[in-house]
Amino acid sequence: VGSEMCIRDSPIPALSASMVALLNLVIGLGHFLVLFNTGAYLPMIPHVAGSLGVNPAYADWTQANFFLAMALAFPTATWFLHRWGEMRSLLGAFLTFALASSVCAQTSNYDWFLAARVVQGYAGGLTIPISLGVILRHYTPQRRNIGLSLWGIAAITPFTLGPTIGGWITDTLGWRWLFYLNIPIAVAVALISAILLIGREAEHRHPPLDWPGLIFLLIALAALESALNSGEIISWWRSNTIIFLTTIGAAALVFFALWEWHSTHPLLELRFLRRRNFLIGAIGLFFTALFFQGAMAIYIVEFQLTMGYSAWMVGLLLLPMAIFSKLSATLTQHFLNHIDARILGMIALLGFSAGSFWVSSYNRTASFDELLWPQILVGMFLGGLFPPLIAIALSGLRGAAEMRGTAFLNLLRVCGQAMGIPIMATLWGRRLIFHEHFLTEDNATGKHGISTSVGHETLANHIAHQAALLTFNEIFYIAAWGFLIVAGLLLLAKRVVFAEPDVRVRRALEELAEP
Repeated sequence: VGSEMCIRDSPIPALSASMVALLNLVIGLGHFLVLFNTGAYLPMIPHVAGSLGVNPAYADWTQANFFLAMALAFPTATWFLHRWGEMRSLLGAFLTFALASSVCAQTSNYDWFLAARVVQGYAGGLTIPISLGVILRHYTPQRRNIGLSLWGIAAITPFTLGPTIGGWITDTLGWRWLFYLNIPIAVAVALISAILLIGREAEHRHPPLDWPGLIFLLIALAALESALNSGEIISWWRSNTIIFLTTIGAAALVFFALWEWHSTHPLLELRFLRRRNFLIGAIGLFFTALFFQGAMAIYIVEFQLTMGYSAWMVGLLLLPMAIFSKLSATLTQHFLNHIDARILGMIALLGFSAGSFWVSSYNRTASFDELLWPQILVGMFLGGLFPPLIAIALSGLRGAAEMRGTAFLNLLRVCGQAMGIPIMATLWGRRLIFHEHFLTEDNATGKHGISTSVGHETLANHIAHQAALLTFNEIFYIAAWGFLIVAGLLLLAKRVVFAEPDVRVRRALEELAEP
């Protein structure tokens, strides 16, 4: 997001109170809609796979690639904003989001569905920084506080409530209704925001876009994500396809880094990585998002596929996390001004690690009620998980530099989410096979006490269920250690310096880089 996002070339009449209220509502609704689609879709993945007639691993790709497309939208949003203006950019992005949703709602072809999810992710990603820009540029300081407060509410609520509501939609109406509901809301947001913003555009410019950098980044992320996705269904380094994709992705990433470092108009400001706090915050944000999203995807999808839970029941398991995360987010934002962000970040990461260790102790006798308690613990720390990491990374930055840093962090966070899904899914598949083989062998020798008097089908079901439990525990055990390592990394950071004088703007930029 460029500095011009907050600057107008000529004065414009102030928005009336009624227009401000309506624009607040429309922007908040659009922001909520885009982020809601990231969380609500997760419990639908097994049902989407069944409807499209594909393996659930292929359905995982529709979510991972959605995140990847959203990541690419953040560094290109500035170009759309300057080239076409806020009104045309929002109108085009939301209408494209609605069109992609209509394809997802209607098609039974997997390739079309995957392509539509990619378009949906990119269009939705464009709306997020542009919508924030509308608040920063068009509101007076008094009204800006109200707009930024509503922006904050719309930032975390849809992601945490999404799985619960998405599970209800899936079991009650059918998964396609998520996309049917997207269409009228996205069209309404597009048209109303266009009407309110018409005639209030800054002079359109023709800013340079770092096309070589964008192409290198696109090739790198697409190749690496495709390699990770393919790892779910083929044998990693035994596959020439994965080796080829990884080589291409790594080479493109090197060329991208070299080009961006010396570019006069870089797509991403890689020079920020020379700042110790930015480097530590960026690494921590990427891996925290990777472990969090990957573990969440396993939790939501595999509880349905292997544990027999419905989409609605899985959503209910996550409801405590949604409720308590809002409280912890509010407290974290308050305490960030009074307590060292490094301490707050470590507390949240240690709490998340404890919750993951608790979940990793799940066994076949655990009831639904018992599974709720770890989610309450996780929810108590979820709201404080990302803000300290972002505050550490943006330490000492303000104005245009802070916005460029936020765009960089956004890409890293969403890439972490995109890559976490196939990494954890691949780990799940490999460890599940290992445990099934291990339990089958030991059952033949009678070591694990699974009675051979039951029928072969029942025995196979017992083995598959027990192997799934062991694998599920391992995934969260690994995630727990991942959060611990990130917590230790924060010890290397310097004390945070808040250079942005406007607290509301700073919080909005931090929320922009949150899931």
